[in-house]
Amino acid sequence: MSGLIRILLIIGAILLLVFMLKRIRQSKLKIEYCSFWLLFSVVLIIIAIFPAPLYVFSAWLGFQSPINFVYLAILFILIVKAFTTTIHISALEHKIEELTQKIAVEDKEKRDKEK
Repeated sequence: MSGLIRILLIIGAILLLVFMLKRIRQSKLKIEYCSFWLLFSVVLIIIAIFPAPLYVFSAWLGFQSPINFVYLAILFILIVKAFTTTIHISALEHKIEELTQKIAVEDKEKRDKEK
């Protein structure tokens, strides 16, 4: 992995780390949701600082360049994260629908009692 790519990876990961910590301090993001991104940025920094294991894994898996392995791994991790986020959003939407229906039924019952 070239020096420029390693430097860009470190800078990008540090910027992500700083951004997430800033959002936590501003109370705009819960720590439990931010933990993935904090761990992700730390792993990127470690990969950029210590690329030797990356060369071993990429050679073992048959990649021509370690950076291709990094791109594929990051893409895979982000797709999995997007899928789990979609599942979480779907569950929340289902809960909202149930709560809306429950409130509507309670309001209807309340209006019927008033009549």
